[in-house]
Amino acid sequence: RYLDFGYSGIIITDHFWHGNCGIDRSLPWTEFVNRFCSGYEDALDAGIRLGLPVFFGWEETFDGDDYLVYGLSKEWLLQHPEVRNWDRKTQYEQVHAAGGCVVQAHPFRAASYISAIHLSPFLADGIEGFNAGNQLRWNISGMRYARLRNLPITAGSDNHHAGRMSRSCLSGVLLNRPLTCIRDYVSVIRNAEPHALQLPCSLPEWTEDIVPELPVYWHDAAGKGTRIDAVALLRSGLPSA
Repeated sequence: RYLDFGYSGIIITDHFWHGNCGIDRSLPWTEFVNRFCSGYEDALDAGIRLGLPVFFGWEETFDGDDYLVYGLSKEWLLQHPEVRNWDRKTQYEQVHAAGGCVVQAHPFRAASYISAIHLSPFLADGIEGFNAGNQLRWNISGMRYARLRNLPITAGSDNHHAGRMSRSCLSGVLLNRPLTCIRDYVSVIRNAEPHALQLPCSLPEWTEDIVPELPVYWHDAAGKGTRIDAVALLRSGLPSA
């Protein structure tokens, strides 16, 4: 389906240890990682048969805020069981040290299981400004926030249901060259290389009547969170208590 819709590659970022992951956490670490990576490996095999490059990443969760991790491998995960105990700051530092990057996913999403919005502009290399599985108002706020903070912006599909796929349910990143490996994508994000977004619809500009439904916390470079005025942030890009 991705080939039919004109995509030249996909990145699999399944929910990881602290997210909505269906793998038994009591399994030995090696078995957990093997099962976690099996979806990506199945997609990779299919991609090889069809001629669609498939790359690996994952999505980690903290207090309802999600982060897409790119540039590291299954082998790296097998060697680092301590990843299960990381906080936002440690994740960012360790992923960087290993040559990867971190993108905060759908930062303004609201849901029944999320008690607050947590923004970490110093602990992420970029922002997923548009998420095709989220409400338009959340994407409008996400794009506004990323632009004000001058962070690289990505778009993703949050595709959990392949059988329901249509052009209107997908979004992605447009690059001026094909990816040869996931580190090419890391370079785009970490070096803020030119890129554009493939979106299923036009996105209106943010206005002050688009107010986040949840309390908003701003995390500094040390990872400490402080509650802020979300409208003031989206107005100027600077946190205000």
